[in-house]
Amino acid sequence: MKKIVKIEPFYEPRMWGGSKRLIEEFHYVTDVKPVGEVFNVIALEKGQDCQVPEMNTTLSQLYKNKPHWFNCDTEELPVRVNILDPSDRLSIQIHPTDEFAKTYNGGRGKPEAWVILDAPEDGSIEFGHHAKTREEFKEWTENREWDKLLRYLHTPIDGFIDIPTGTLHAIGKGVLTYNISRNADLTLRLYDYDRVDPSTGKVRPIQPEHVYDNVNVPDKLIEFQMYPFATERGLKVTRYWDEPGLYTLIRLQCEKEGTFLHDQFAFYTCVKGEGTINDVPIRQGETVLVPCNMGWMTFKGEMDLFLASYRNEGVK
Repeated sequence: MKKIVKIEPFYEPRMWGGSKRLIEEFHYVTDVKPVGEVFNVIALEKGQDCQVPEMNTTLSQLYKNKPHWFNCDTEELPVRVNILDPSDRLSIQIHPTDEFAKTYNGGRGKPEAWVILDAPEDGSIEFGHHAKTREEFKEWTENREWDKLLRYLHTPIDGFIDIPTGTLHAIGKGVLTYNISRNADLTLRLYDYDRVDPSTGKVRPIQPEHVYDNVNVPDKLIEFQMYPFATERGLKVTRYWDEPGLYTLIRLQCEKEGTFLHDQFAFYTCVKGEGTINDVPIRQGETVLVPCNMGWMTFKGEMDLFLASYRNEGVK
């Protein structure tokens, strides 16, 4: 029988972590330190994998054992969700294509998207570059001419940005983001500020040669977009992305009560406030899974939710 279930987050230490906001505001409880990133939805068997306590299983196993809950055309759960609140800059990095990932570690590429939940006034992200040719990109990197190479964008609160594979990027200090991506985990680093990882006592490895081979040149010059909301059946609904074979991202803001219909499975992550979904309680920091074809959902409370989902390729 299908039912709404809570998904327990998965934690990994991050050397750029240490923010108290994830602990104090989002109610995350973990012995993992420092925390700067929380995987709200991830299902990589024998690796990063959320727990589903009510079903006494992991999310990857739930996906395999209850395929009718998801109705997907992929062997693994197709989407991943995480919230980041870094106390320092992330490395300058890219995520490669499926073709490269398959030969590199047997994985998949990781196109993703961010929504800025909060940021300091001077908040920024590194996004893209100014090189016109691959040779110029390599030369500026080897000469450490970062001012020439790297492109920075101001981070508008509620701004959305799409990050195709091959896009150079890095979240900046204090920029709180909701991230959706393909359920994969392959990062190629170009530069990491020569930081020493305290867990190993060594400089973190970088992969510049692989970045040279996979970075988009010339850059696509993508910018932040501010999407309008529409009021639908008592909810403010913002529709960011809906691409078959990749992911669906929708934001639902409830002030008192409203209803919403989404036929595909959906992971609802609450980023502010608290309330209920069909009488199942949810509060800031929590994620619930609603299996596919569960009908209209009733939302009550004052809360801000992101819906992460997927449509099979070829579905219109």
